[in-house]
Amino acid sequence: MEEMKSEVRTLQKVGSSLALYLPKEWCEVNNISKGSKVTVRYTDDLLCIDVEEVGRMRSKSIVFDITSIPEDELKYLITSFYIIGYERVKLISAKKISLMLRRLILSVLRYTPKYTVIEEGENYMIIGEIGGVEDILEALKREFNSVATVFKYTMEAFESDPTALSDYYESINELDDDVDRAQVEVERSAYKLVEKPLANMERVKYIISAAVISTLLERLSDHLVLLVKEASEGFPSSGKVLTYLQEAHKVYKALFDVVERVMRGEYDASKISPTLSSLIHIIERKRSVRENISKTIYEKGYELVTYHIIRIYGIIADIAEVLVNLLTSLYMNKNL
Repeated sequence: MEEMKSEVRTLQKVGSSLALYLPKEWCEVNNISKGSKVTVRYTDDLLCIDVEEVGRMRSKSIVFDITSIPEDELKYLITSFYIIGYERVKLISAKKISLMLRRLILSVLRYTPKYTVIEEGENYMIIGEIGGVEDILEALKREFNSVATVFKYTMEAFESDPTALSDYYESINELDDDVDRAQVEVERSAYKLVEKPLANMERVKYIISAAVISTLLERLSDHLVLLVKEASEGFPSSGKVLTYLQEAHKVYKALFDVVERVMRGEYDASKISPTLSSLIHIIERKRSVRENISKTIYEKGYELVTYHIIRIYGIIADIAEVLVNLLTSLYMNKNL
């Protein structure tokens, strides 16, 4: 994030209006001149001039030497560039980029869906994005949908013959990759949004909440996958597991509806109170659900099955708690 600069400037009288001269350096950096259009955002005591709305956002790019970077670290490096918000990355090497290394880089792009190979030569590759910044809500919605798919096939696995659980595990584990990719998109969108100067505090709360929920969704998906893996080792009570999964899935779908409406700002004060009550009920049931699962599903030698089911409902309750905090904050702001 660029350093925020400040200085005191004197307002000038121009006709019947007040005029403020913009810093010359800032105008040059943003290619602003007479006749340029900008967006003015303001509150009672704050004013911000934004050039991004008129298509003047500067490209964020980097050149990085990968000559001495181990191949197993390259995946994390490129993913980090993507999350942080670099729109163009030039990877250079003192050596010729081998076919194997090129394949590795291309495989990493599966986790960075807006990146593609723009240009390449014997010892360099330029990767970057095509298109604009994705809205964090759409990214979070995709992650919710990806987890919903994992949920769906996890329940289907427990509805099937217990001997088929191992086959389902392989497929569900692959679906979990989609959740991981969606989480990267949420993180990336969050980074891009918080880089905007003088962000509205309510907007900041949305960004933080979305990032926390995204992390919880990724953990939820992991527990669903691991539940199938552990149960595939001959767990004898698949029907009981299915009952709790169906209950958790029902709550999960209700939470997604709340998340979507909250993030879109569709709640007024009259709707917040009953929604808060529903969310608090989910949170308060966390302990009783844990106790019931421990009593009804526990099987010696399959303790991890019980653990994963408990965590699945627990994480859903944690998402509800994030929403309670956000809704409470919005409710207080609307009633000050």
